[in-house]
Amino acid sequence: MRWSLLRIPAFRALWVGRLLSWVGSGLAPLALVFAAIDLGADAVGVGLVVAARSVPNVVLVLVGGAVSDRLPRRVVTVGSSVLSAASLTVAGVLLLADRETMVTLAVAAAVNGAAAAFFGPATSALLRDVVPDEAVRDGTVLARTSMNAGLVVGTALGGAVVGVFGTGTGLIVGAVLFGAAAVVFVRVPGGPSRASGGASLLRDLAAGVAFVSRSRWLTATVVLTFVYQFAFAGGVHVLGPLIADQSFGRVAWGFAGAVQTAGLVVGAVWAGSLRGRLRLATAALGAVALVAPLMLLAGTLVDLPYVLDPPLIDPLHWFFWLCVGLFVASVGLEVFTVPLDVAVQLQVPRSYLGRVFACLTLASLAGMPAGELAVGPLSRVIGEPLTLTALAGLVTVVALAVAVTPRVRRVDAPLVPAGQAGNGDQAGAGPADATGAARP
Repeated sequence: MRWSLLRIPAFRALWVGRLLSWVGSGLAPLALVFAAIDLGADAVGVGLVVAARSVPNVVLVLVGGAVSDRLPRRVVTVGSSVLSAASLTVAGVLLLADRETMVTLAVAAAVNGAAAAFFGPATSALLRDVVPDEAVRDGTVLARTSMNAGLVVGTALGGAVVGVFGTGTGLIVGAVLFGAAAVVFVRVPGGPSRASGGASLLRDLAAGVAFVSRSRWLTATVVLTFVYQFAFAGGVHVLGPLIADQSFGRVAWGFAGAVQTAGLVVGAVWAGSLRGRLRLATAALGAVALVAPLMLLAGTLVDLPYVLDPPLIDPLHWFFWLCVGLFVASVGLEVFTVPLDVAVQLQVPRSYLGRVFACLTLASLAGMPAGELAVGPLSRVIGEPLTLTALAGLVTVVALAVAVTPRVRRVDAPLVPAGQAGNGDQAGAGPADATGAARP
């Protein structure tokens, strides 16, 4: 990982702005939830506020990708940051003035979620505009490291500020972070407008989805992204806390979550250190690491005294190995995601980058609620251990299928000189320029 890239003013501005924004993104949802609780909301009310932020994010992310390919990406990035800051400022001021209601809080959450739908694709696509092609891998690793670290710091900061100073102050702090990010993003060089060249926004959106559908390696990785988040959300987010309550307890489960998050940072750094030695087809197998925590959670519920010695099935011993499994799963996710992001940056034409990243984001965002909704009914029918086993099997099958897909194996293959390529050989795909088409 080349920290020297931060010497490039444009990349430094993008990196610092993203870091501030991700800290704000870690803080904002927590502050909004506790603000709803302060207003007397029950579980239904809290759920509505959470949904008010998440639904616009999911619904508008493809639009955000199309807009970031149509307008100068710096404008989209600055605009989304200002909108996020404004939404949290209004909510915070109303709360401090005792004028907040559940309706105004839900509106602020919806605006904040909508802004996030534009921010993600635009800032991801901006990376290609501020670093040379040979530095894309290092830039991607630095960008993902700042994202993961920012979310960790933001969540911790949110808990501290809300706990000590109250939710109104927490919302204002979030607004300041997004506002500072907007100021920093102004220093990122502007790109050309109407990069996509489409006749209308809807046609641009449709063209982006069609591009992903035609590119088999993109379609395969989008499916794997969805399946991974489906299994992780269902197995870890839903069944995990229930299993923790029956075994090692809630405090330990919270610690396991912190270990899992640390694995994201370590995984991004490690994947970056492998540089060109890690091909996308091999990296896809990193998703199989999710099998470890899923099967360990299943094993927590299975009593096998004649198979395992009692110390190994003691809840605290099992908890230690579960922490290891969650850490490994996070490392595996980054091992898959970093090469994927690099391949997208280098193989997708710049005019499509925002929409391609939006499709990947949508797969991730949609997979989580789908898994959370599906796992409950399924576990009632076949039981929690079999449900977790089925999720592990699903991730394994899809990851293996992606890894052996010919287009995935060829997309980042080393270039073969034309004079050495036989009739049956194909040279690896080189970086796509602003107008060239990526290999389908």
